[in-house]
Amino acid sequence: MATWLNDYQVRKEQMAPLAAKGELSLMQSMEYQELLYRIEVLETCQMFCKTAPVTTDLKVLIGHYQLVDAYVQCIGRERRIGLPADEKQRAYRKTSSEMLEKIVADCRKRFSSFQPSSQDLYKRSISTLLSTVLPVWLQMRNAYTKIDK
Repeated sequence: MATWLNDYQVRKEQMAPLAAKGELSLMQSMEYQELLYRIEVLETCQMFCKTAPVTTDLKVLIGHYQLVDAYVQCIGRERRIGLPADEKQRAYRKTSSEMLEKIVADCRKRFSSFQPSSQDLYKRSISTLLSTVLPVWLQMRNAYTKIDK
């Protein structure tokens, strides 16, 4: 997560002067707004990992998990914008979206019966969940607006 975030922040810093001057092409504008979006999502997920409770109290854990779950559900559905796609690209978008939905559903299933056996298990589990979802989410995002390193 941190590597992607760093890479995106560097790319944003490179593009920011052009954006400030209004000198971005349509493609660059799409990339820039996508960078801003991805940075926000990655920072939010990083915050979820850092603020995950270290406890076995299910009431506390459920509140945090509901916030994470709602966020992950939203990022999987929102901002599906990009250049018009040919048949192959539409199929790739559909496949990557379905894969993300499958991964999220699997994570939700695993957490539906979560029972912490140690104080730090939830924190580790949330980090694992996000480390599983984010690469697939980024793959889906690249199906709409590709950002090369």
